[in-house]
Formats: sequence, structure tokens, C-alpha cells
Amino acid sequence: MNWKKEFLWPFSGLKIGFHHLELPLAKEFFEELKHFEVLAGEGAAVATLEKKETMLLLQLSIRSKVLVACDRCNEELTIPVEGNMELVYKFGNEESHDESLIVLPQDTYQIDLFQPIYELMVISFPSRFVHNEEECNPEIIKLLNQGEADDHDPRWDILKENH
Repeated sequence: MNWKKEFLWPFSGLKIGFHHLELPLAKEFFEELKHFEVLAGEGAAVATLEKKETMLLLQLSIRSKVLVACDRCNEELTIPVEGNMELVYKFGNEESHDESLIVLPQDTYQIDLFQPIYELMVISFPSRFVHNEEECNPEIIKLLNQGEADDHDPRWDILKENH
């Protein structure tokens, strides 16, 4: 079964106005994030689509938890990931250079939410995956701190004397 088809939202039969969709994010979705060192995760995405006569306005939000390795001690860490994004879909043939504007061919009848949800997840990650320092593996922290004390480089002493 192609699990990505869950992300397809047919809009051609929808009336003008607001429509709501909640998508649970399955195990397969988080497996797509392995390049970002995500080990596992759970969560959901919520999409609100405003259908107008000439365009579609999409509001996306995600709320999830991902299992990653701490960048400091390499122990497993669960972090919350939340984010919001707005996209505008319009019909036409021209190319869009605006990342929040997507131009759809006139005969399009559905939008694929996988890529926007994937991108929203990635841009919502923190810059580093780290425990609070007191939650890190104490043995690893001890080894890291020990290395700092032993890293005396005599070349710096010469520079300090000349300053």
C-alpha cells in the first residue's frame, strides 16, 4: 500500500469556504526523516484549506515528538516539534519564485500535502538536539570535560606572550 496517498487532498468537489483535515503522521513518515537522524516519532498535522474561486489558501500546523540522539552525549532524546506554515495555491502556467506560492495547472483536482508537511517538520527542528546538561550521560560529560583540560597547546602560550 502506498502510504503517501493519505496526503492527497482532492479539492475539486469541495464547496467555496473552509475545510479541515487532520492527518496522523505514521511511522513511515518519520522514516523519511532518517537523513536528519530521526530515529522514530509520532504526531499529527492539521490542514485548513480555504477554497476561493481563483485560489486555495492552506494553513498547516504540525505537533509531534521525535526520537533523536543527543548531539552532546549521543543518548536517546525525545523532543517536541511544532510548527505552522501558510501556502497559497493559484492556477496558471507561470513559474513562481515565491516559496509560499504554488502555481497549479488548470486541470489539477487535488493537492499533495506530503512535501509541505515534510518541509514544515524539517524547518521546525531545533538547531541542535541536546538534553539539558544535567540530563546528559554523566560519564560522557566527564570524558568531554576531561578532554578540555588535556588539550593544552604550547603555541597559544607564545601568542599570549606577544599580546
